[in-house]
Amino acid sequence: MEPIYTALFLIPTIWVGPFWLLMMLEPKSERTSKWVEGNLIFLGPLIAYFVTILVDPDGLIELFTGNPAEIMDTMVELLGTESGTVLAWAHFVAGDIIATRWMWRKAVENEIGLNQTRVIVFFGVMLMPVGLLLHMALNRE
Repeated sequence: MEPIYTALFLIPTIWVGPFWLLMMLEPKSERTSKWVEGNLIFLGPLIAYFVTILVDPDGLIELFTGNPAEIMDTMVELLGTESGTVLAWAHFVAGDIIATRWMWRKAVENEIGLNQTRVIVFFGVMLMPVGLLLHMALNRE
């Protein structure tokens, strides 16, 4: 993988890592609330996404200009490229941190147990469908 794509791939993960760790390790602290408030939490994935598009816009252009009947083939081709992998990863990380922040907030609002909150947040970033399932099971209003 070219160094530029390696760096762009790592930026979203490294960026959201501190936010994610705070939500998991100190879910009820004032520091965590301040850090995850606002939109700064999404900056890393956004930078990686848009820089990747600037470096190689062809894949994304092909996605929107290609034959709609062949969208799956176009997606396979795009995701099989370095830029497509970075775009997908930035998309995953951004979506995961959005949903995880929401699940974390609900857990804190509903005053569920510390370990339950940590498990929800952990799986919210690591395996989102599992995190959502745990949220639904443990975070009842």
